[in-house]
Amino acid sequence: MSNSKSLVLGNSFLSYMMLAVLASGCGGSPAPSNKEGAKPDTGKKEAAKQDGKVKNAKDVKVAFVSNNPAEFWTIAEAGARKAELETGSIVIFKRPQDASASTQKQIIEDLMTQGVNAISVSVISPENQTSFIDEIAARIPVLCVDNDAVKSKRKCYLGTANLQAGRSVGELVKEVMPQGGKIAIFVGQLDPINAQERRQGVLDVLEGLSESKALRDSPNGKKYGNYELIGTYTDNTDKNKAKDNAADVLAKNQNEENLCMIGLWAYNPPAILAAVKDSKRIGKVKIVGFDEDDNTLEAIKVGEIHGTVVQQPFEFGYQSVKLMVELVTKPESVKIPANGIIDVPHKVIKKDNVDAFHTNLKKLMNK
Repeated sequence: MSNSKSLVLGNSFLSYMMLAVLASGCGGSPAPSNKEGAKPDTGKKEAAKQDGKVKNAKDVKVAFVSNNPAEFWTIAEAGARKAELETGSIVIFKRPQDASASTQKQIIEDLMTQGVNAISVSVISPENQTSFIDEIAARIPVLCVDNDAVKSKRKCYLGTANLQAGRSVGELVKEVMPQGGKIAIFVGQLDPINAQERRQGVLDVLEGLSESKALRDSPNGKKYGNYELIGTYTDNTDKNKAKDNAADVLAKNQNEENLCMIGLWAYNPPAILAAVKDSKRIGKVKIVGFDEDDNTLEAIKVGEIHGTVVQQPFEFGYQSVKLMVELVTKPESVKIPANGIIDVPHKVIKKDNVDAFHTNLKKLMNK
């Protein structure tokens, strides 16, 4: 075959191939879309993981969202990390730095885009957040921990029975100031149910009620038995404000011989103690606390604080992560109590048992 014939045949073959390519581009099968062969959208993939059942715990990603940045939650996170190791799951632990419901909402929305399979949350403002909690609960399991949203569609509440814990605080007040007198209550916020119920439990005991069933109208300035409630002071989780509140009460009651100051959130008792020390009234002003802040426990040891009621936040973190993983991997095996409440018992800590309690707490925290 001559070189000229070979050239003609080669050109003809190339022309044919070009026409075939053009034909496939114009009238052949279209390029694959995202639904058919292209890399799927990450957000849709994560949503599918959320909505579907996950069988292997190592594929589970769960989140815990606190209601503020207080050190109390460091103990809860330690419990969550222990459960993370035991289950092999991934745990994301978040704390709203400004303790606002809007920040908490944004955190949860961000977690949803990360594809978490379940969330535990200490709800900041139950009345205002219930519809949002319901939206999340329609997609993944939601637990309320420490502070409940009773009317929401959460799976359950896991934490302290706060009315009863508040009653234990009231008993401590009666022990340290049995003759009666003036009391002042200090807490971060009053929107959360836990704050309202603790306060109610204290006042019910002081008034002499044999049990606490629900919240009721309990105004400041009223006498509850032999105890006059001079005020309930909030600080929006600002420790400096908490101390200022205590200092203001001390300044306005300089000559009061029977005064007991009650701190209902973890940082409140240390803030009260600092203000009392500044006023040089240690031993004269009575202090009763809540939660297991190290400063509170050390003050109980030396008699500067009479006692505190502790919630076991380590168990909050540990049990909630365990439950979330089970709800995602084996939902049919989970048994939620009929009342929707998993009670983590509180404890009363005083000088006679504080050393043992503090030692055990340090072990849990690997200190």
